[in-house]
Amino acid sequence: MRELPCWTIMNCENHTCAARLRTDRECWELARESEDYRAEFNVCADCLVFVLKTGAQPLSPPDLALIAHGRRCPLAR
Repeated sequence: MRELPCWTIMNCENHTCAARLRTDRECWELARESEDYRAEFNVCADCLVFVLKTGAQPLSPPDLALIAHGRRCPLAR
């Protein structure tokens, strides 16, 4: 799952999202660069995408897969 883009992990349908347009950067990096509220309030550190891609996880891969199943992106329109 680590190699998947954030929109796939989160089942996001927002096709105008900066993460889809700038695939050279991770979504949390884009949030930080744009001073997005998620970066300001450290929301990204708790995000499933961040946890999966950085490896900063206290959960096993099977546990993460269960959590990831059925997730929806909060930014989807």
